[in-house]
Amino acid sequence: MPFDVKEFDSIVQTFYEGKNNAERQKAQTILTEFQNNATSWQLVDRILEQSNSLQAKFIALGILEDFIKVRWNTIPMDQRIVMRNYVVKAIIQLSSNVTTLRSAVLNKLDLVLVQIVKKDWPQYWPSFIQEIVDSSVTDMNLCENNMKILRYLSEEVFDFSVDHMTVAKMHRLKDQMVNEFGSVFDLCKTVLVQQNSTTHLIKATLETLQKFICWIPVQFVYQQDLIQLLQSNIKGAQRNLTLQCFAEIINLDHVDSQQYSDIIFNIYTTVYTEIVSIIPKESDIAKLYMESDSYDQHFIQVLATFLTTILSKYRMLIESLDGGKESVYDMLIYLLKISQIPEREIWKICLEYWGKLTYDVLQDANHGQATPYHEVLKQLCSIMIQNMVKPDDVFVIENDDGEITREFNKQSDTTSLSKTMRHVFGLLTSLDSTYIQSLVRDQLEQLQLSSDNAAWSWDHLFRICWAIGMMSGAIPEPQESQFLQIVLTGDLYNLLQKEETAYNSDQQWVVASCMLYIASQYPHFLKSNWTYTSWLLQRMFLYMQCQQEGLKEMACDSFLKICQGCKGEMVVSHQLSNGEYSNSALETVLTDLKKLSCRLNSHQVCMLYEAVGTMISASSDVQLQEQYIHSLMEAPNEMIKQSLSDINKSNSLKSMISMIKLNIMTCRPVGPVFRTQLQHLTPILVQCYTKMSQQIQNNGPQEQLHLRIRQLILELLETFILSIDKLDIQDQTMLTNLITVILADYKNSTRPEKREPNVLGLLTCFFEKMQDPIWPDLLKETIDVAFVVTLPMITSNFVDYPECRHEFYRLLKVLNKRCFIDLFQKPQLFQIDIDSIMWGTKHTMREISQVALQTCLHMIGEVSQMEDEDVSSQFFETYYVRILTDIMEVLVDPDCRNGFNYQSQILAKMLELVQEGEIYTRLFNPDQVSNPLMSNIEFLQQYVLDLLCTAFPLLHRDQIEVLVMGMFEYSGDLQRFQNDIRDFLIDIREVNDESESKQKAQDEMNAELELLRGL
Repeated sequence: MPFDVKEFDSIVQTFYEGKNNAERQKAQTILTEFQNNATSWQLVDRILEQSNSLQAKFIALGILEDFIKVRWNTIPMDQRIVMRNYVVKAIIQLSSNVTTLRSAVLNKLDLVLVQIVKKDWPQYWPSFIQEIVDSSVTDMNLCENNMKILRYLSEEVFDFSVDHMTVAKMHRLKDQMVNEFGSVFDLCKTVLVQQNSTTHLIKATLETLQKFICWIPVQFVYQQDLIQLLQSNIKGAQRNLTLQCFAEIINLDHVDSQQYSDIIFNIYTTVYTEIVSIIPKESDIAKLYMESDSYDQHFIQVLATFLTTILSKYRMLIESLDGGKESVYDMLIYLLKISQIPEREIWKICLEYWGKLTYDVLQDANHGQATPYHEVLKQLCSIMIQNMVKPDDVFVIENDDGEITREFNKQSDTTSLSKTMRHVFGLLTSLDSTYIQSLVRDQLEQLQLSSDNAAWSWDHLFRICWAIGMMSGAIPEPQESQFLQIVLTGDLYNLLQKEETAYNSDQQWVVASCMLYIASQYPHFLKSNWTYTSWLLQRMFLYMQCQQEGLKEMACDSFLKICQGCKGEMVVSHQLSNGEYSNSALETVLTDLKKLSCRLNSHQVCMLYEAVGTMISASSDVQLQEQYIHSLMEAPNEMIKQSLSDINKSNSLKSMISMIKLNIMTCRPVGPVFRTQLQHLTPILVQCYTKMSQQIQNNGPQEQLHLRIRQLILELLETFILSIDKLDIQDQTMLTNLITVILADYKNSTRPEKREPNVLGLLTCFFEKMQDPIWPDLLKETIDVAFVVTLPMITSNFVDYPECRHEFYRLLKVLNKRCFIDLFQKPQLFQIDIDSIMWGTKHTMREISQVALQTCLHMIGEVSQMEDEDVSSQFFETYYVRILTDIMEVLVDPDCRNGFNYQSQILAKMLELVQEGEIYTRLFNPDQVSNPLMSNIEFLQQYVLDLLCTAFPLLHRDQIEVLVMGMFEYSGDLQRFQNDIRDFLIDIREVNDESESKQKAQDEMNAELELLRGL
């Protein structure tokens, strides 16, 4: 049937605009079949010429682009030239017309041409660069588009080539671009010099130059007249691009700063002069930025990049010249003003440099050298406070509407910025702690004075307090203690009293949260000022009983942090400033536990119990620890027993959930001492787990709560096991009944989807902590759970039961690590073990395949180092070729590329063992080979060669032979081995003609010989 372009347009339109889902689905099926058709690329020209649909043309060009990437070398050279000329002609036609010069179709055609260039240049299209240059002279519009093609080519070769080109081809194209850059550079200069060059052409040229600068020979940058050409454009419409080019030049590595000092200073002076003329020194840049359009705002951001780049690399060089220090000082003032712009990305650019400058100045100060930038850094301190971002551990903030709210979510970008600011502010504090303390106190005093009027800012108070938290550790302890005494017991305490007197609950909440945050950042101060700490603890206990959720949350969180930072001091009595002795904080909490927790929600009570557990862990008396735990857990234990009496009521089940969580939160910090509590609780947990399992099997009405309780019991056991160094006989005895119930429930479940993946995770923890000899009954039960029950759930496909699947492979890893001989001595079981590992390597889910590959790699490494050669020989004789075959299979599978690192490590290790003669048994059956006397190396080289030739019949055999020789030769050099394999994987994405394959094989052979010659 002849191809109908109009009908194709109609199908494309239905796919993009159809209102009926069934019609769109049908259109998608047709388009997918068309794209996958091996001959559809031959219809691209007709679609481009006859179609009225932009989407249809895009689909056609996408088909052509994919064809070029994969199958370009399968068509004869004359046909390639015809197609190449067609694309060039289409580009010339579209770029010659102003209305289509910057169209999306032309842009796509440019990308298609770049793919052709990557295939044919320089070998089959040696004149490409010269043709580009010559055609650019004839027409400005064509020249503008040619600049774009050159930019795309540069990006493909220098930015995106790692995973798409072989190392040899990548180097060849890079060398070719460098060698032919002279004519391109002359073209760029011609464009920038000509008076009649259009704005669009100059823009395209500068964009291309910006991409070129990072790789062109340094002499083109510093020894030609590029700098002068850029200087001539700094005042024009391309000011931003010119400044970006200057920034790229300044950022070049391996530049002899002494040789090119005049040029570097010339660039700096040019930009400095331009800045001063555009933005006078007295300007408010932040205000100017907010009032500017997007182009001018972008200029200020580019300016920040340029200033931070040149000052980072060449500040000392500029300072050494006449007037250099004054000039640098002026630029730093500009950077300070830019830092005040309320734009996070600009602040991050500036902050990185401020960290470097502060560090350099601090180093100079430590060596007794004076610096002219103290005033700049003092101004920076104020800006840092102004720009403070919320640390992760702060809950109370002021929202955009000026309301006081809580915030719980961590933000990765904010977290990273907060850490950087903490580092820089810490350096500033170390440099001049007296000034920083004075600045913070002045700002607090100003806030106190304005607290009765509209100038008051809760947000500013937050930022000051966050800044104080970031000063922790940067001030000598005596000064730190004095400073905190003033801030905490003076400024903030007075403010708190004022708000409490005025009954401003929100304001009281904010001030209190600030005090708690600061205190939690300074454990040293709390340890040495126990009178204040005692007062603060009483405040926390008071806040835990208040109405405001946010304040209760902050009180519990701060109490936990203080317990973690001062746990040794929390379990002993202290003499206060009035001479009296206080009870230990631990005793106080245990005495008032019921009163403290009655108004807390479940999450807050968990924090409180974790804090108490942290304090208990600091006691050196084990018997006392056990008494504390008994006192702490008495109420939860009773609640669990009561809840067991009625497991069909949601309130009872929710209560049980909360009580088990409290056990988990207590166990986490106390560790092995929790053993006595777990010993007491285990019989209850046996009943609980049994009843929950029965309800789940019977599809009870509260199934989700039953499932959650079962999960939490497993989590409690896992938490305990992870907290101890090893599982001893006492632990085995204590947990036997509970483990038996858990494993029986898992095995006997009639609904696989209700099996709890954490059971497998718990077994993994057991075997990680278990000492030799291995608990034999548990090993037998674990083998049943893993291979008899779980394995059939995950072998029908790669996606069912993802959580069980992941935990299964974690368990398999530890079993092979700890119990290898036990598994290996049972051949049928070990065969299943190997099958399971190999099945895992075929998964496309990274978290599964990585664990399976790690297990395989560890197994091969351990077997190769065994003293018992009989075991290792039997293993390699039976499984070496099987493992090698499966790893080769996943290595070349595009869907399994995420495992390349471990796949290649396994392959390299296996070949290295043979290459180095470390396998002492024959890896093949002599009755099944042509030469029974051949060595393992000879057999495997032929085996791998045949394997690859069969898998990739379109690749030339000579090319594969070179690869196989290299795989064995460089198996001991992992980086070289991986590079060769990576090149091969890139090769098999393309289909080459025979002559090119031979040429490629010859090139690779020559490279091997050259390397060996060098050795």
